[in-house]
Amino acid sequence: MFMSRILEMKRINFLMMIILSFVLGGCQAEALAADQLPWVGGESVLFKDDFSYTTGGWRTYEDSISFAGHQSGGFRLWANVPQYQFWSTPGLNFSDTLIYTKTRQLGGPSDNMVGVLCRYQNSANYYALVIGSDGYYGIYKMAAGQQSLIAQAHMDFSDKIHRGGEENEIIALCKGNQLALVVNDTPLIQVEDSTFKNGDVGLIVGNFSEAGVDIFFDDFIVIKP
Repeated sequence: MFMSRILEMKRINFLMMIILSFVLGGCQAEALAADQLPWVGGESVLFKDDFSYTTGGWRTYEDSISFAGHQSGGFRLWANVPQYQFWSTPGLNFSDTLIYTKTRQLGGPSDNMVGVLCRYQNSANYYALVIGSDGYYGIYKMAAGQQSLIAQAHMDFSDKIHRGGEENEIIALCKGNQLALVVNDTPLIQVEDSTFKNGDVGLIVGNFSEAGVDIFFDDFIVIKP
């Protein structure tokens, strides 16, 4: 178990270097990764939760049409309402972040939204870096209650996103005015926006025309890039 955990940390370290190289480029990114990704202690790890315990501060909720809470060693988000987004945040406040998580679809439509939040101010103001279980991806901005994709006419498709119930590794960067998304080792998109400077981090899912999105998240790590 101990050796498995070390290998997992090395794997995450490698993924973080990919996104830093994607956004910052070349030797500068490599130096940042080497200097700022200590996995045992260190000031660069801002927050991490493997969801083994229920003490991470996450907002939990349950009723007949939605669920947000710890389950089976992870965190589950389920919502049975069409055209609806549902999220949970741990109640933190950061400016620049590099976020890692793993996701797996438990049920519901493949035409969905799954990902992470950064610089979350409130329900009407945040960034969402997301994929769909059907292979699509995008970076959204919710500003004053109006949601729009940044630098995309629509969510784009990548065959690097695992579909159906297969696991996906998501890394999201929010650094300065740079927002970037890497999935399963593959840089997918980088955009610029300066609307929000700081805020909470979190997990988000969403339905489009068909309801029932049901997603399992495992591991949530936030690093200062």
